[in-house]
Amino acid sequence: MDFNDLDEARALHAGLMEVFVQHTGGRSTAVALARVEQLCDASISALDDLECRVALRGIKSYSKLLFSENALTESDTGGLSGLDFLRLRIYNALSAIRGRLGAIEAERLLRQRTEFELSRRRRLEPPALSGEATQESSRRRGLRVLVVEDNRDAAESLRRLLYHSGYEVAVAFTGQDGLLAAKRMRPHVVLCDIGLPDTNGFVVASTLRKEEGPGLRLIAVTAYGQDEDRRRALEAGFDLHLVKPVDPTVLLSKLES
Repeated sequence: MDFNDLDEARALHAGLMEVFVQHTGGRSTAVALARVEQLCDASISALDDLECRVALRGIKSYSKLLFSENALTESDTGGLSGLDFLRLRIYNALSAIRGRLGAIEAERLLRQRTEFELSRRRRLEPPALSGEATQESSRRRGLRVLVVEDNRDAAESLRRLLYHSGYEVAVAFTGQDGLLAAKRMRPHVVLCDIGLPDTNGFVVASTLRKEEGPGLRLIAVTAYGQDEDRRRALEAGFDLHLVKPVDPTVLLSKLES
């Protein structure tokens, strides 16, 4: 797994920023428009990501108006001048692309670390450690972990990591499925995302805490990392709040502590 496409996308993003710094719009500028369209098309080809492509197509559309004589009226823009409206929309799209590139990089780095940890744990250990490793693995085998995560790639990575680390693992992709799985499995630990398609992790944690009591360990594994998110997680019943991307060794150490 490499990051060449992200490097190329960031370079193209910088090129777009440079165009809009040099050309503020408000008049017909064919050269600037052609440059924007060229950079947007190259970015769409460089990176296979739906969110970035939508933002780039928006930039192309707004640029056709920005670099023309066809100014939008205030009635079209909620009171902003036509140029200010277009500049704001383009700025928001560029910001969204920059944020998305950072998120993609973080996801790939986490996947790399997880695969490395899996590979390391699959390797045969020296004979002198074999008995100790087997005993530790057997001890973990009695611990049941439920993963509630709607991102299937992330859920599968977690499942594989935990399985090869000696835990019994079940996965649920929605909050309701997670609650049903908890009734069947009776897990010792639940790793739960906050953003779920049918509810949120706070509701899941609160329900599990009421039904399973204080003996169940609840760990939030989420992209929501503000102080307010941590406070809400603790109030909902979570014992621990981990922010994605979580290093596999950190996650395993928290499970073992």
